Amino acid sequence: MTSRVPMAAALLLTLTSCASSSPPATAECQSTVAHMTPAPEAFDFFFDHSTSSRPDKRSIFEQANWYGNEAMWVMLPTDGEIVGRLADKIPPYRLKFGQVRWEARRLDGPGVVAKSSMGPADIGFQAGGVGVPQTGCWEFTYTLDDHYPLTFTLRVR
Repeated sequence: MTSRVPMAAALLLTLTSCASSSPPATAECQSTVAHMTPAPEAFDFFFDHSTSSRPDKRSIFEQANWYGNEAMWVMLPTDGEIVGRLADKIPPYRLKFGQVRWEARRLDGPGVVAKSSMGPADIGFQAGGVGVPQTGCWEFTYTLDDHYPLTFTLRVR
């Protein structure tokens, strides 16, 4: 799992630093753009494992579209939109022990991704997440042992 950490951190930095080139999500898809202040351990993990050497790296991570609750945190695309990558994953950082389960449903047409589980039930970074089969407006729900739902919406195009 350690070999996936730099790749995931690089992907997250790419999602946040390139978002300005993407047009904003359309009005019919209410993408989650929360920009919350993350749990310090989630921020530190993603920041410390990023392979970026950009001088503004800390600022990028501080301004990222963080979203979370008392059990887990994710870093979403800055404008709530994933462009050109159906298989993108939004990996969670767990603050509590438990099995991460995820599912997704398309809000602007037919489509679902059935509930699945990822990884061991430890605290910390969990590589993986929901990929979707088609473009559209998608609502994702992550839970920890079927508790602490973390629900967010992203435009995938």
